[in-house]
Amino acid sequence: MIRRIITKDFEGAANLVALAYPGMHIQTQESKQAFIDRIKKEDEEQNGIQYFGYFNEVEELIGLYRLNEFECNINGKFQRIFGIGMVAVHLLHKKEKIAFKLLSHFHDYARQENVSLVSLYPFNPSFYRKMGYGYGPMKYEFKIEPHGVVSDGEKGLVQFLSPNDEEAIVSLYNDYAQKHHGMIKRTWNERLRIRNAVTNYVGVKEKEQLIGALAFSLEPVKDSHFLHQQLIVHEWIWSNPSAYKQLAAWLQSQQDQVDRIVFRTNDQSFLYALTNPLNGSNHLIPSANHEVATTGSGLMYRVCNIISFVHTTNFHNLKRPEEFTRILIKLEDSFVKEQNGLYEVVYNGDFWNAIKLENSNEKANISIGIHDLSSWWMGCVSIEALQNYGEVTLYNVEAKILDEWFSSRISPICFTSF
Repeated sequence: MIRRIITKDFEGAANLVALAYPGMHIQTQESKQAFIDRIKKEDEEQNGIQYFGYFNEVEELIGLYRLNEFECNINGKFQRIFGIGMVAVHLLHKKEKIAFKLLSHFHDYARQENVSLVSLYPFNPSFYRKMGYGYGPMKYEFKIEPHGVVSDGEKGLVQFLSPNDEEAIVSLYNDYAQKHHGMIKRTWNERLRIRNAVTNYVGVKEKEQLIGALAFSLEPVKDSHFLHQQLIVHEWIWSNPSAYKQLAAWLQSQQDQVDRIVFRTNDQSFLYALTNPLNGSNHLIPSANHEVATTGSGLMYRVCNIISFVHTTNFHNLKRPEEFTRILIKLEDSFVKEQNGLYEVVYNGDFWNAIKLENSNEKANISIGIHDLSSWWMGCVSIEALQNYGEVTLYNVEAKILDEWFSSRISPICFTSF
């Protein structure tokens, strides 16, 4: 049985998570109690967070997950999406398909709530790809020397921010999210981090309005002396280029104290804002390509309700067909089996509409797996590229046209962890 966990389940949840995620360091009684206090607080607040547990016949908690409700910018329009995290299974109950049942419950709940898009950060991308999740945007980790940042801004305008600036930081962040596909509005947990000063914030104000902010921490360089440190940029947002340049100039001025600036971003174009992008690895990719960043695949997306996604997003801000258009999509979804089948997607001059066709023998224009469709519709990959690698089959339709109608021109950017 799967249900929301309640107060009497919190201790069992702490024990379960301690074994499933040893890196969370909640093995001691004190740390377990801190975790219990955390989920108790999360349970009491109106924050979009819910914990669901899998219980056996004797009401023992042997699996759980955390559901996060977000507002995500999809092509310039905020949509309600769900994120799943902290999927945990008891060590004595592995290989009993408990994770499968937890994910199935999550997808069913999203469909009941008319939420058409879900997401997660995978412990193993291939595991979740089999469950229909498509790869999201690449993350680039730059490690640059401070003098590698362009420094023609006014660093003297940069000032420290405090928890008293919470509303200004949130307002700037949400405005930034409104302009960037894939961004999620500021969450309750992120507000809590600002309030508790978990990281340092600096910012730039113009006429008493915050126009740029940067969250950072200083960390010692591993296996080096105590004076050797790097600056980790956790968040960097701005409303105009001037604000960006002022914060960049401030970073450049830290070269007497900081060895490297570490910045992790989905935006590969950050390279072009650097005078020296080399990351110090001295790694050369043949023939003469200098390593400037390491990359990773993390965030994954899944469309869990095709018809709802088409209707709620209406592929907002994308190019429209010039006339009535009918596309047939043959979708393979072996995990959410009710989604498997043939769909008719029609543009009538104003809106896209979708229905599932039953007992049709028509040949599909697009044959695609749910994982690839999810990545494509979120703008992480073009259908032209998928066709080139043989991952999709097209009939009587051009890939470039499909990309213009259905896929964001810009890959998603996301700062939110969950």
